[in-house]
Amino acid sequence: MNATAAEPEREVEALDGAIEEVLEETLSLARLDGVLRAVGIAGSPRSPSKSRALLELLLDDMEKLGAEVRLIDVAALPPAALLAREPSPEIDDAISAVGQADIVVAASPAYRALYSGALKCFFDLLPEGHLADKVCVGLMTGALPAHALAAEYGFRPLFASLGGAPLAVLYATDDQFEEGRPGESLREAVRDIADAAVSAAGAP
Repeated sequence: MNATAAEPEREVEALDGAIEEVLEETLSLARLDGVLRAVGIAGSPRSPSKSRALLELLLDDMEKLGAEVRLIDVAALPPAALLAREPSPEIDDAISAVGQADIVVAASPAYRALYSGALKCFFDLLPEGHLADKVCVGLMTGALPAHALAAEYGFRPLFASLGGAPLAVLYATDDQFEEGRPGESLREAVRDIADAAVSAAGAP
């Protein structure tokens, strides 16, 4: 293997090392403050989007229940780092935030009967076991009810592959939104999920 061919491999190894350092630092932080943390990961490449609106509503409801919340917009992260081509402090910070969370929510529009590629890229960067002992929720939006199974078949295995405990998956169609915002039926469903997630994670 020549030096040119080996360069990308060395960059990937360096990135893997940086991610492992973030994981070790995260796991070494003892949560002595008693704060319940929820992190939402917006996987839509567009903003605003219906999936992000659904995510923001859920985070808002959990915040009202006493959780400290944070939203990570995957589309705003450095593209090269998201593809594991170079290290990035923004990526490291996002990975660390997920590691420190008690509740992790992933939101995405349906793409080819699955979640977005951008969301997949971010989850590919998470170290093995990074969702262990975390309550996980999946939110997906789509045009047709026929795509509802994409949320179940997509999010639950995704969370489980990283050690997470899938609590709930919600699929919402376009007609459940009013002027881009979740309608009342969705609001009720989201409130129920917020209550269940905070309860399962241990209310502060």
